[in-house]
Amino acid sequence: MKIIVNGKETIIKDDSRNLLEALRDIGIEIPNLCYLSETSIYGACRMCLVEIDGQIMTSCSIKPYEGMNVRTHTPEIYEMRRGILELILASHNRDCTTCERNGNCKLQRYAEEFGIRKIRFDKLDKSNIIDYSSIIIRDNSKCILCGDCVRVCDEIQSIGAIDFAFRGFEAQVMPAFGDELSTTNCVLCGQCVAHCPTGALTFRNDLQNVYKAMEEGKYIIGMMAPAVRASIQEELGMEDDVVVAGRIVNFLKSIGFKKVFDVAFAADLVAYEEAHEFKERLEKGEKLPQFTSCCPGWVKFAEHNYPEYLNNLSTVKSPQQALGSIIKKFYAKEIGVNPEDIYLVSIMPCTAKKFEAEREELVGEVDAVITTRELSQLIRSSGFNLKNVPPVPFDRPYGLSSQSGLSFGKTGGVFGSVLKVLESEIEFDDIKTEEIEKGIRVTKATTKDGKVISGVVVFGLGNTRKVIDSIKNGKLKVDIVEVMACDYGCIGGGGQPYPNDARVRTKRAKILNEVVGIDVLISPNENYHMLSLYERYLEKPLSHVSHEVLHTTYRNRKRINDEDIEILPLPVEEDKKTTVKVCLGTSCYSKGSYDILSDLIDVVNKEEWAKNVEIKGTFCVENCGKSPNVVIDDTIVSEATTEKVKEVLKKHVKSEKG
Repeated sequence: MKIIVNGKETIIKDDSRNLLEALRDIGIEIPNLCYLSETSIYGACRMCLVEIDGQIMTSCSIKPYEGMNVRTHTPEIYEMRRGILELILASHNRDCTTCERNGNCKLQRYAEEFGIRKIRFDKLDKSNIIDYSSIIIRDNSKCILCGDCVRVCDEIQSIGAIDFAFRGFEAQVMPAFGDELSTTNCVLCGQCVAHCPTGALTFRNDLQNVYKAMEEGKYIIGMMAPAVRASIQEELGMEDDVVVAGRIVNFLKSIGFKKVFDVAFAADLVAYEEAHEFKERLEKGEKLPQFTSCCPGWVKFAEHNYPEYLNNLSTVKSPQQALGSIIKKFYAKEIGVNPEDIYLVSIMPCTAKKFEAEREELVGEVDAVITTRELSQLIRSSGFNLKNVPPVPFDRPYGLSSQSGLSFGKTGGVFGSVLKVLESEIEFDDIKTEEIEKGIRVTKATTKDGKVISGVVVFGLGNTRKVIDSIKNGKLKVDIVEVMACDYGCIGGGGQPYPNDARVRTKRAKILNEVVGIDVLISPNENYHMLSLYERYLEKPLSHVSHEVLHTTYRNRKRINDEDIEILPLPVEEDKKTTVKVCLGTSCYSKGSYDILSDLIDVVNKEEWAKNVEIKGTFCVENCGKSPNVVIDDTIVSEATTEKVKEVLKKHVKSEKG
């Protein structure tokens, strides 16, 4: 497609989502504070204004057309953008020096680029609510109401833990009823933090605890996740440095770490154990499909939303916790150090890993979790130029890993590793993978004797909800499901450097692929040190010792477990009736669920096809962001209307009757 940009005829992609992205593709970055390519178009900040055929419009909401005449940077547009920035800054907490985002804040960068040194408008004090109740810290005084966090939480993660409240000057982003974030169904994935352009949403910084452990003379051991080495380069300007992991190992030892291990080693261990767990379930035909359990954000999501599937989760711990358990139970004895004197620091791309280390079932295995950004802060404050630090290998015995172990850092790595382990015991004739939509891939592995093992790899919790609902209603039949809460997997974790959008995540995946490609070991089966762990301590996969050290349990975290209210009961056997539950919780009630309930009662009383329908009231289906909600047997009808529910119910009843 040809358009005119700043007086020059320019060719752009025909399928560009909007003008903003079309201009970005040809090298013109239009300022914006509320645009995310992965979510709906919001158009709130007005920073992306351009002139189109003589009219000023937002480039994010306009689709390019043939012959469009665009001017991107006129004096008028400059003044308008500058005025918008001044208005935002007039109500923004400008204590930049103590802000987590100081130096990589989008608002701060634009203020510098537009030369704003004085604000013409009186300062408008906003609500100074700071919520320290969870791993994620919320500071409303720095919120610019861009809505990025709200849309990511609702549209991508399907959680809706936060939303807009009040209007005008009183508008805020907060959990329902102004509650603390810890009281909501937030899974601490950190995607709100990853996409917040200012410091309104950050995460708890735990570096002080590490320094304190150093002062106390603890035996400090570090371990680093695969995704960290693919992204730390962004922060430190070390593009394409394939030995950056070795430089970090040397740096950590220089400041007092006694040992530094590779979490990819533990990924080999977890894949090996999980593959045998899956094989056993497959042979017994129970607890299928098996869901992976490496991602703590996904595990918490399952505990909140799908407690009925907790028995389907692999009971194998994540690589972080598995290695922590191995170090505290076995390695401590080998080196003659009291486990209580070991301070284990895990370096992760993920905010939810901080929560995981503090779970009741796992507490004490890992002492501190620091993110990629905290590692960057540690390096910078120490005065080291990492480029000049010679690389050294990870310490043995937990420093050797395979390509499979390293691949845990991106989506598909866990499932791929499980298949690699199984290949040594089950020969595959053919393995085919198909992407059915962005973020959801289906793989079918055919064995020599013609059996088919099917698996799904999914990233993003919104996509995960689709997959689970398809499994529940029988549309999708699979044996194993790998879930990663963050887009593209761990490389897109909430603790990764800014920016943390789709373009950057794609690049990180490429870097990690290159790192994986230079590893000489292909499968966990080839990891000598990992196999020797079984010989010396664990005996064999799924042994009593292995279960004690490498496995864990989960619990139902559903916030409301009140019994349903019998409204129109049907005294027949369960398999002969269809149960409809209408949520009467606050969010659903306020959006009309009671009217839907009344209408459904009329339908059941009058319609012949609905005579075997039972109606109940319930109080929460943990889907407040898409209220009102109605549950038909196991299927949630979100954003329900009477007609929508009737249509789904009618189809469901007919399918039940065959």
